[in-house]
Amino acid sequence: MPTGCIILAAGEGKRMKSALAKPLHRVCGRTLIAHVLGYVRALQPDPICVVLGVGRAAMEEALAGEGVRLAVQQQQLGTGHAVVAAADHFLDYDGDVIVTCADIPLLRPETLEALLAEHRTQGAAGTVLTAVYEDPTGYGRVVRDGSGLVTAIVEERDADDQVRAIREINAGVYVFQARHLFPALQGIGTDNAQGEYYLTDVIAALVGRGQTVAAMCAPDPREVMGINDRVQLAAAEAEARRRVCERLMLSGVTLIDPTSTYVEADAQVGEDTVIWPGTVITGQTVIGRNCTIGPHVQINSCVIGDGSVIRQGSVLVDSWFGREVAVGPYSHVRPGCVVGERARVGTCSELVRTHLGAGAKDQHFSYLGDAQVGEEANIGAGVVTCNFDGKYKHKTRIGRKAFVGSDTIIVAPVVIGDEAFTAAGSVITSDVPDGSLAIARSRQETRKDWVARRQKQS
Repeated sequence: MPTGCIILAAGEGKRMKSALAKPLHRVCGRTLIAHVLGYVRALQPDPICVVLGVGRAAMEEALAGEGVRLAVQQQQLGTGHAVVAAADHFLDYDGDVIVTCADIPLLRPETLEALLAEHRTQGAAGTVLTAVYEDPTGYGRVVRDGSGLVTAIVEERDADDQVRAIREINAGVYVFQARHLFPALQGIGTDNAQGEYYLTDVIAALVGRGQTVAAMCAPDPREVMGINDRVQLAAAEAEARRRVCERLMLSGVTLIDPTSTYVEADAQVGEDTVIWPGTVITGQTVIGRNCTIGPHVQINSCVIGDGSVIRQGSVLVDSWFGREVAVGPYSHVRPGCVVGERARVGTCSELVRTHLGAGAKDQHFSYLGDAQVGEEANIGAGVVTCNFDGKYKHKTRIGRKAFVGSDTIIVAPVVIGDEAFTAAGSVITSDVPDGSLAIARSRQETRKDWVARRQKQS
């Protein structure tokens, strides 16, 4: 049987107190809507329709290229009204429709798959995902009959004391037969505390028509955590991060202290890599096998080869690192860098838009900007490429096995040839041919007894 999906993303999200549309807030590096699309797509529904409202322009931009259909809820008149806004995308559709909210990021695909299977096993017109909470305050309660079928979902504001005592709550995820869903929506009203069209009223409408409404309880109530404010956002972040750390450890990664290690959902880490506390790994980062990372390292959208060591306090952004690279401590590799295998980027060094060849060494307190450094070259302590003239950036090219002496200042554009040397303390403004030595500093002058004469003058 065909399966479609409607994702409700039109709400204002007042309790977030944010100019950003609620579905665009992030958990573990992904937007809430991206999490929802991820677990929904595991079931391959077609079509997927996202209902937009508040923050429509930003949401349309975020969903561009996602291959989803868009519907617009012009006025926010409730969840039932939002589903009606998507009805045109399901004309003459004869199948099941998953309905979920854009603020439920932690649902597992296997739970959604089990919900769909339960729906079809029961031959139900609608099936509700539920959870049992110790404290169900704030949630709609699921009312069942003696056989376990659902008779109603009652929002807390509309519930009496007996219903409020129920601990099974509505998770806000449903499966409906389309041929029953949309006709039932036409009959619901706004006779409730909010004065809105509740999607949950469809349940009572289906029951009233003699249709079967089933329910399945989520195996872990944390899966159906909804995000309404920043406190719940932080709780979802903690759970998502726990899952990522658990996945990594089960795949062969050592996390010295998972509670103080932050790894986003899209990062990949190879077997036998060790990650020390305080490390933050974000974006589309890929870390190879047998690496050592940290402590207190930040890596964003980098590729790091097998056997590499990223030492304490280093920051790496949007760059590529080969096998057996060493970086740090306290180095900063900014976007656009390529560090070849066995290369070294040492203490307090900074690179930006620089290619460091295989086996090259940049060990201490240097700045390499817009530089091309050849294989096995040696960059001495305190070397600076002056790549910016106030208006334009210029390149420095340093050849294979070149030796750049400590405190050399290279005023780009300059080419230092293969196996060339620069003397320590030089200011290099012209090209240095292959195999040459460049010395660009004044001759030392020593004035004997100068201190004593100066003291007499004072």
